[in-house]
Amino acid sequence: MRLRVILALTVAAGLSACATPKPVALDTITSAAAAAADPADNEARLKALLADEQRLNDVFGRLVTANADLCGAAYVPSFGFRLWSLTDFAAPLQDAARAAFALDNRLQVYAVAEGQPADKAGVKPGDILKSVEDKSLALGEDGRRQFAEGVTAGLLKKGQVRFSFERDGKTRKVRLKALKSCPYGVALAVGDDPNAATDGVTVFVTTGMLDFSADDRDLAVVLGHEIAHAIKRHPRQPATPPRRSGAGRVFGAVIDLAAGIGDAAAGALGLSEARRNSLDAEIEADSYGLYLAARAGYDISNAAEIWRRLDKEYPSTSDGGWTHPASSRRFDLMKATAEEIAGKRAAGEPLLPDGAPAPAS
Repeated sequence: MRLRVILALTVAAGLSACATPKPVALDTITSAAAAAADPADNEARLKALLADEQRLNDVFGRLVTANADLCGAAYVPSFGFRLWSLTDFAAPLQDAARAAFALDNRLQVYAVAEGQPADKAGVKPGDILKSVEDKSLALGEDGRRQFAEGVTAGLLKKGQVRFSFERDGKTRKVRLKALKSCPYGVALAVGDDPNAATDGVTVFVTTGMLDFSADDRDLAVVLGHEIAHAIKRHPRQPATPPRRSGAGRVFGAVIDLAAGIGDAAAGALGLSEARRNSLDAEIEADSYGLYLAARAGYDISNAAEIWRRLDKEYPSTSDGGWTHPASSRRFDLMKATAEEIAGKRAAGEPLLPDGAPAPAS
């Protein structure tokens, strides 16, 4: 099983110092429904997962563009749309993908981040990308390469890119100016446990976490926490090993080797037990992540309640002997950070977490 979804944040990675995400062996929308015996079940499952992808893209896109100034010089351009084609799907799913999304080997938009350039220009999921910088795109991998080359050329020449999209047999041209974005991608992983993870390049969020974080402000807190880990380079730092449950699985609230993602993904991500985030890193990511969510316009005044709910519904997360802080401690620390943010906002001060670079004058 492969993760081969194209991330709009990474197609012009040559303009920055960031690394392009590598394929990761996770169950995703392109592979997760492959076990269903009835093709109709596969089609319905894909459509449900696409709704999760859209919501994840909305919240993540808002966070990484609103906080680009905190991510250093290695930003990437974002237009706010994501692309796929039929070849991104595992072979057993291709018939269902074709039926569900009218997919073929052309690049098709599957998610458009709310409020970003593509959304404002009227680009919609299901649109077929026909050309970039007035050059028609080939099918398959050649089209992907041409897309990246066209985006890079347009940005270098004019700071914006000309696209044409086909919808219902009609072609529409748009000119999009990219937003600066943190150099991270996001991927939906299929799993019932409410967890999220990052390898420092891509943030992975389980479908269970999207269900648990039914309010976008809660999802923003979770994503902010993981983006904070990436910004602070925590995945590259050694940490103490966690304690395992009797079932041999690692549990925790927003742990960085998520139970919902599984041990197979650990090897693909290059994360060992000895590299899970330390207690100090988790506390730092909680605080820093709240700032990221607040700067993106999310209400974080009650954000600490997510840990209280996790503690109630998943009581194994409350054991402070594990690598993540006890839920009660996280609640207190996040509540204090939310009050700190409210105080800065009331005083008209910049919403900058400790250690963040000052905004450019």
